[in-house]
Amino acid sequence: MAHAVVVPPRSILPAIPLMAEPLLSRVWKAPVNAGPGRGIIGVSAMTRRFFLGTAAALGPSPAAPAPGGMPFRQIHLDFHTSELIGDVGAAFNAEEFAATLRDARVNSINVFAKCHHGWAYYDTKIAARHPALKFDLLGEMVRALRREGITVNYYYSLVWDVLQAARHPEWRAIAADGKPVGRPLDDTWPWLCMNTPYLDQVVAENREILDNYDVHGGWFDILKQPPGGCFCKWCLAERKKLGLSDSAADTYKHNKLVAMRVERRLFDLVRAKLPHGAVFFNSRIVIGVRDEMPLFSHIELESLPTGGWGYSHFQQRVRYLRTLGKEVVGMTGRFHKSWGDFGGLKNQAALDYECLNFLANGVKVCVGDQLHPRGRLDAATYSRIGVTYRKVEALEPWCRGAEAAADIGVMSVAATNPDMTTQKVPLADQGFTNMLLELHQQFNVLDLDSEFTPYKVVILPDEIRPSAALASKVESYLAGGGALLVSHESLLEPATRRFAIEALGVRYLGPAKFKGCYLLTIREHFPRLDDTPYFLYQPGTSVAAESGAEILATYGFPYFDRSKEQFCSHKQTPLGRRTGEPVITRKGKVVYIANPIFRSYAQDGYGVYKQVVGELLRKLLPAPLVLAPTLPSTAQVTVLRQGPRHVVHVLYYPLTRRAPDIDIIEEPGLLENVELRVRMDRAPARAALVPQNRALPFRHENGYAVCRIPRVLGHQAVSFE
Repeated sequence: MAHAVVVPPRSILPAIPLMAEPLLSRVWKAPVNAGPGRGIIGVSAMTRRFFLGTAAALGPSPAAPAPGGMPFRQIHLDFHTSELIGDVGAAFNAEEFAATLRDARVNSINVFAKCHHGWAYYDTKIAARHPALKFDLLGEMVRALRREGITVNYYYSLVWDVLQAARHPEWRAIAADGKPVGRPLDDTWPWLCMNTPYLDQVVAENREILDNYDVHGGWFDILKQPPGGCFCKWCLAERKKLGLSDSAADTYKHNKLVAMRVERRLFDLVRAKLPHGAVFFNSRIVIGVRDEMPLFSHIELESLPTGGWGYSHFQQRVRYLRTLGKEVVGMTGRFHKSWGDFGGLKNQAALDYECLNFLANGVKVCVGDQLHPRGRLDAATYSRIGVTYRKVEALEPWCRGAEAAADIGVMSVAATNPDMTTQKVPLADQGFTNMLLELHQQFNVLDLDSEFTPYKVVILPDEIRPSAALASKVESYLAGGGALLVSHESLLEPATRRFAIEALGVRYLGPAKFKGCYLLTIREHFPRLDDTPYFLYQPGTSVAAESGAEILATYGFPYFDRSKEQFCSHKQTPLGRRTGEPVITRKGKVVYIANPIFRSYAQDGYGVYKQVVGELLRKLLPAPLVLAPTLPSTAQVTVLRQGPRHVVHVLYYPLTRRAPDIDIIEEPGLLENVELRVRMDRAPARAALVPQNRALPFRHENGYAVCRIPRVLGHQAVSFE
């Protein structure tokens, strides 16, 4: 769609400073591959190189907290309060406020300076204090928290600001259809564009906060441009100057540029005042955020399982974020549903599980809450948080400085598909995350710049788009002895319709001949599966096995595909004939699956797919980090390394679906006599249940420390040292 370009006045341009021209010329003036199927790939790779180069030029965070240095027990306190409420802060008592947090064992909190409504909660000459607030609420909180020794960071809303949107409609983000971006019938948050003079207003307000309040750092929320791009006059002018089109690839580049410019200005502002200050930008935590890490002191992963994120979201995203070299904090909420759910209080068992799961994955803990407008914390909420945080506190000696161990690396499909780079977990990622968790495998999630060498097995699930660089990395990894599992169209060149590496051992022929095919496993390769045809609920690909490739499973074809013209019974047509056409092949340490098995597991939940992958991993990874043969698939097991110490966490909190979109945890599950085998080259001197610190009998055999956990009620950790 064509748009008129309005060039902003010269006086406005300093408010949207561009990056250095040499940096810009490396990407904006580079040619774009426009061949069939290659445009997005070419631009994505070019964009990635540019931003990684930019990040390298920025250098590391000058005073990021040392590993293990961030507080474990944090609160994120919202206070998005309408101007229609007239008794703001009327019940606030600073000493009671801080004591409530102290008694709940909280040792760090993000408190509000400016909310989504646009109101400030402090004395200001620049911003607008909430009209019903009669005192300096931020100052009272900060001073009381400081007296209790609680770390305090201030919260500041960026893109969502109702007040500034009303005062400056010209600063609104504009969609491609020319309308302001916002959701007036949903949650009333209008979007402001961070590429307008609004950014100068933001910087001025934050400078005032930092000058006047003794905080430890800044927490900046909602830093994003509209996914489809902004078409305000400032963005149109800049896009024209940079030669950017309205394409999705160019929109992604420009959105990224705007966000990093904001990060640069606010990061520098905070660090000029607080050389060791915390700086975090929310809404940026997606696959591909690696290049922005120099502008973050740490990472926080907002993931409220019952608030729309789901329980798979944290499990996938944390396994990526913990590879980026920054401390990570997991954030859930005390709400039954999501933010602002007044009167909705999460079950104790659910809160315990979510916070202990953070620890089990090697990250710190944060619980989100919202303060009532009158300013008094809810006693029941902090009683419940206190129960959980006492459990967290008891485990801290075995978590401080610990890192998650993994022997499998799985590339996120979002790494090569920019349209999937969102807060949501792509289906293939959701599938491999659930599958590997249920198989009790230890894994990390990778992007294009991740190293493969730390992993014994690398998985490229379903739709990993190839590039010359990725193909070279895979070949080097295999030459070094690594093992590879590839499924469906991963590594398939879109232009040539050929696989990017010969080591795969198959030749692409096209889509499978039928949409509703059957999987026929060969008994000697899948001895634990029943000898019966298994339906493949998602269409696969047709391939031919090349020389040296062994066929492990084949296609069965139906009599015909179901349609309006021809059908049989209620669902798919039965198996009509068996074929020799391969579905699963193996060549050396490379396994190929012709079906989108991970996406299908997320969509269809067919346990056979998990069994198939489990059998294949036994071939590629015969000695995994941990074996827990008596654990049910609904239990989780993770391995952390803390220097020479190994700490294994077992969690068992079964989920039940009691509402259309909410999984419920109401009580912890009970397991007894759990066998645990942990791969250790040398026999440990001691095994113990922690935090009880009770010695546990064990033996060392065949490279594994072997013990039995007498009882697991929800959670139990075991230390080997």
